[in-house]
Amino acid sequence: MKPELAIFGFVALASATILWDGRFSDYSTAADFDKWSWSNQVGQYQTYIYGNLHGETASSWLTLGSQFKNPATSAEAQGAKVKLNASFTWNGGPMLRTELIPQTMSSLSGHLYFHVSLQIPTVNAPDPAYEHQIVFWEGHFADIKYGQLSVKGTWYNFILETGSPGGLWVSTGSSLLQKVFTGSLNGNGGTDWHIGALRLPVNGQTQQITETDIYYSGIYVEDSGPTTQP
Repeated sequence: MKPELAIFGFVALASATILWDGRFSDYSTAADFDKWSWSNQVGQYQTYIYGNLHGETASSWLTLGSQFKNPATSAEAQGAKVKLNASFTWNGGPMLRTELIPQTMSSLSGHLYFHVSLQIPTVNAPDPAYEHQIVFWEGHFADIKYGQLSVKGTWYNFILETGSPGGLWVSTGSSLLQKVFTGSLNGNGGTDWHIGALRLPVNGQTQQITETDIYYSGIYVEDSGPTTQP
């Protein structure tokens, strides 16, 4: 590589701006999530979606701790455990959902990089008989889903690159993310980005509901780069 190209690459990386930072270091306890409301839009997340028992608080389904973050991520002190159980039926069921949505004045649209790391734990893992949408936009033009081939106890790192050229970046553990797909995600992203779990029922079968946990870490959106270190 020519020296001038190496210098240019360094400058481009250094100038990346984080447009929205959803990492959990600014939250002291899960009770901080309960401070958000439509009349008091504070913090990094909107927390109005957690089933339909409206007396519930966001802290009833969110737990913070260093044990819930990707150890490879040095930029945050803790991650979040998101819980699903029988309390979180959506509008009377049978769908279950508990989700976080960015609280920001930025549109988060165009050519951007949406970062998220997640782990399916070995305890209280989702039932693969059900479809779990665990990262998605409301338009569902790009979803991350849990399935039967998912490996429990492994940290998966993703970058969803919206706009043009767009694409998907992936790695596990502490490995640098690599681009595995280049092309349109059929949408430009935006603030209606859901981090959490939406569980769909199995047609014709009685719901079997036990507690399900998913760990999340390293959530943010940047305008260039991307940063490939988890």
